[in-house]
Amino acid sequence: MRLENKVAVITGAGTEFGKAIAIGYAREGASLYLHDFAESERKLAVVARDVGSSGHRVATGLYDLTRADETAAMVKDVLEKFGVVDVLVNTTQGGWHGKFFECREQDWDKALDRGLKAYFLTCQLFGKEMARRGKGGKIINVTSIVGALGSGQAVPWGSARGGVNSLTAAVAQALGPYGINCTALARGATDSTSYSEAAKAERLRRLPKGRLGREDDIVGPAIFLATPDSDWVTGSIVYCDGGYVTAAATDDEYRPTEFPYRGP
Repeated sequence: MRLENKVAVITGAGTEFGKAIAIGYAREGASLYLHDFAESERKLAVVARDVGSSGHRVATGLYDLTRADETAAMVKDVLEKFGVVDVLVNTTQGGWHGKFFECREQDWDKALDRGLKAYFLTCQLFGKEMARRGKGGKIINVTSIVGALGSGQAVPWGSARGGVNSLTAAVAQALGPYGINCTALARGATDSTSYSEAAKAERLRRLPKGRLGREDDIVGPAIFLATPDSDWVTGSIVYCDGGYVTAAATDDEYRPTEFPYRGP
């Protein structure tokens, strides 16, 4: 088991990708601290139950990671329960999908707070503890291909993911001297997304692998990035997208069709 005797913190563990990684890490022997926001308490409890039923050591925490004081409280809780943290996986997001002219200030703020600020705070505070310990560590920021391709008109979503890509490079440089790796894991389009039949057909036509992704497609790469096998990989964006970026299949679901614009 490649993560035996390792403690991994997974933020947003109640989401589809956080859950998949948690299960994969447990399978590899890791002890887990699973986080999510308060409104996802039930989903988080289900993930913790599923992981804990296999006999692995699991703890949970509900914290607002858009606030420095709550993030610091979570770091303290992790250290009290496990003593150390070896791996941090960030999966939180405040995704917003819609037309550009309909995006409100609060939509922007939520997307950037949960999808970027929370990553900064956890990287900084958990990175500090890793540096103090002096034995290195791995930080994996789950992001999306929209950080590179754009996201149609869903500007906050793409901006947050692009920000995570830049943050990852900066954190890799800041923490590298302490033996800490920071890498972005960019997921692609998945079959859980409610695409129209035309949009799905277009993606399938362009995708080199010939299918949409699944949640568990990112588990293997996430495990690799947490092990010593990836010690020479840092500051990079690892695309786990079935060739989506190579195909440049951008999201045009909200492409304008009304010229000139006469909306509200």
